[in-house]
Amino acid sequence: MKHDLSLFVATMAAIFLLAGCGRQAAPKAPVFVKDDSGIVRRVNPDEKTVYLVFTAHYSENDNGYFENFDGVVPVLNTLQEKGVKGSFFPTGVCFVQPQYQNPIRRIIDEGHYLSSHSFAHLVLCEDGETLVSRDSLAKDFALMEAQLERFGLEKPQYCWMIPPYETCNTESRENMEALGYKLLNPSEGPIFDLDWTTPDMPAYKTVDQMLSHLWEIEETEGLSGIILLIHAMNYPDKQAYERPYNHLGEIIDTLKARGYGFKTFKDVIAQE
Repeated sequence: MKHDLSLFVATMAAIFLLAGCGRQAAPKAPVFVKDDSGIVRRVNPDEKTVYLVFTAHYSENDNGYFENFDGVVPVLNTLQEKGVKGSFFPTGVCFVQPQYQNPIRRIIDEGHYLSSHSFAHLVLCEDGETLVSRDSLAKDFALMEAQLERFGLEKPQYCWMIPPYETCNTESRENMEALGYKLLNPSEGPIFDLDWTTPDMPAYKTVDQMLSHLWEIEETEGLSGIILLIHAMNYPDKQAYERPYNHLGEIIDTLKARGYGFKTFKDVIAQE
């Protein structure tokens, strides 16, 4: 009898152990590093992962001469070649331009994350003062949402967004959160956002300087969890070499060689 009881206990223990082995461990909730305004600036900073984000706006007053989404196809081609996914945040104005319909569909079909950057690229705040009321913001976002949903997306799929101009104070963040959004901004450090500057401007940096600066940061601080912004735009008076997105393949290859992987905000949503 004693032997039978021992055998029963051992058998039941084995069954429970096997059942446990078949279960998938629940994903850990993401860890966010936020700035003083409560905007996410890094994701899982202890994980050697980079979040590539691409923004764009289309300036209707000059038919896209200064701001446009013309870098989207080269970016998509490079991501496809390298087997990497990215997160795209064009403004709603980009969605209504005929030349971007197929590239936007490619973003979705090729498994990238797609959200937006507001509809009309509003300046939300300046010198700490809020410039756009919640009601005005809601009207702009309704236009933006109509475009995203025209491509078959639902709000839970695009709830992470970048504020227009990557500029936001606490009140503007709260207004966007009240509309159902979660806010991220590029991590501090890399300076690819200066790709619109020209040599006559004090802030001007060449693309070689931008790249050197990125690798200096990687060597001194690391890039784990970084949100790395690259504009998918062709600014005027810029040669192809000076456009950071044309160096995306080099950036990806170097990061891979240094042990980094890549994730999108689809992964963040899945982890939440």
